[in-house]
Parts: sequence; C-alpha cells; structure tokens
Amino acid sequence: MKNIPFYLAHGARAGHSNAFLSQLCHAISEQGKQAIVPVTFSYMKEQEITAKRRPPPRFPTLVPEFAEYIKNEGACIVAGKSMGGRVATQLSNLSMVKGIVCFGFPFYPSGKPEKHRLAFLDNLQVPCLIIQGTRDQLGSREWVNKQTLPANVRIVWIEGADHDFKTLKKQNTNITETISELASITQNWLDKTT
Repeated sequence: MKNIPFYLAHGARAGHSNAFLSQLCHAISEQGKQAIVPVTFSYMKEQEITAKRRPPPRFPTLVPEFAEYIKNEGACIVAGKSMGGRVATQLSNLSMVKGIVCFGFPFYPSGKPEKHRLAFLDNLQVPCLIIQGTRDQLGSREWVNKQTLPANVRIVWIEGADHDFKTLKKQNTNITETISELASITQNWLDKTT
C-alpha cells in the first residue's frame, strides 16, 4: 500500500505552527508524495486561539481524540512528535492503522529513566519506527540499547541530535538537513513496510 495517508500529531508543548513540524510535514510529503494530515489535539487548538499556554489533558483522553481523526480511513499511518508518537502507539489495535512512526519517543520523563514508558510499546500490533537523537534526554541511546523492545519496533539513531533533533556544532548538520534525513528514513521504512 503506497502513499496511504500519514496522520502526524504534535508534541506536548508545540503544535503544527511550530517550524520543525511544518518543515517535517513538507519534507515527508515531498519525498514520498505522502498525504500528510496534521493531528491537532483540542487543548492545543484552544492554546493557539487564546495564546495562553495549557498543559495537555490526562493522557487517556488523547487516544480517542486521535482515533477520531482516522475513523473513516481504510488504511493509514499514524505518527507523532514526542507525546504525539506515544499517543500513536496506542492505536495499533485499530484495523486501519498499518504502521506507526515516532519522532523522538519519550521513553521516560527528562532525567527519570526509572519512570520509563516501555509499556506503551509492549502490545504493538503493527510495525513501529522510532527515530531518536543520540542525545535525547527523554531516551538516550545508552539507556534504550539496554532495554528489550518488541521485534516489530525499529529504532534509527540520529547522531548528536537532542529531543528536538537539534545537533551539536561538531555534527556540522543544520536542522533542515536533519529534517530531510528524518523524511528519507521515514520514506524508506514506509516503502519496505506498507
């Protein structure tokens, strides 16, 4: 199934007006001719209207909200940045979901690996791609590589990148190049998986 709709949810603090997400949507669409559908949770819509920062609601309320976006699809990919990816992993039981892509999976709250979120990956029923920066404070390579992940989870590491995919100067890579790499990795995985 090529070029099926790609539903992309934002992270906890920044919606689709965020430069990174805007560029990522464009890059994925350009590289794979994917139909990108932005998923904006209601709390973020309200935040964008009022210009007042709001924390996300309790996590369980976000899962049915994402599911509502895809209820009429025959087949789709669900994806998300950070929190959005964590929500996407909870949709693998839906028949229309053919794959999941997470950009910076929040394996644990910053600095608290003992409060890990590995359980979100335990019951995945479809292939899942996680693209993670090696310097991600919500899931470092050193910590993640010590964990046992399900066989249908593939992790690709971006050298020197943090949770927002910003890299160190010594990497000699700007954010536009990194986003292009994220799109390329995503498209290659989709070509092999869907």
